Amino acid sequence: ATGMDMSKVQFRWSSDEINGHAVEYWGQALDIARKTTLARVKKCCQIMGRAEDKLTAAQIMYPVMQASDIFFLKADICQLGVDQRKVNMLARDYCDAIGRRKPVVLSHHMLYGLAEGQAKMSKSNP
Repeated sequence: ATGMDMSKVQFRWSSDEINGHAVEYWGQALDIARKTTLARVKKCCQIMGRAEDKLTAAQIMYPVMQASDIFFLKADICQLGVDQRKVNMLARDYCDAIGRRKPVVLSHHMLYGLAEGQAKMSKSNP
C-alpha cells in the first residue's frame, strides 16, 4: 500500500538476536543505564502505571532494555505505541550522549486487545 519494496524490509525477533549475542546486548543495555540518570529512567516507568516508591529493580531496567532493543537491532525506524513514547525519547537522548544518529520514531495509538472488553493489547494475553 505504501509502495515499499518488501524485499528490502527485515522483520526480526529481538529475543532470537539477544540470545545469540547476549554479551553485546547487555553491554549496550548497561551503557545506556550508565549514561542515564535514575530520574530520567523513572519518567519512563510512569507509563507502566507504577508508583515511583514501589518500583522494583526489574521495572527500572525495563525501559533501559527497551531502548537497548532499538540499538541492538540496528533499527532505523522505531515503531511503538504512544504509551511507549518516553522510551523512544530515552533512546534518542542516549544518541545525543554517544554522538549517534537518532532513529526515526513512529508512534501509533494503542491497539485494543482481542478479548471482549480488553482495552489494551498485551503480550501475555493478546
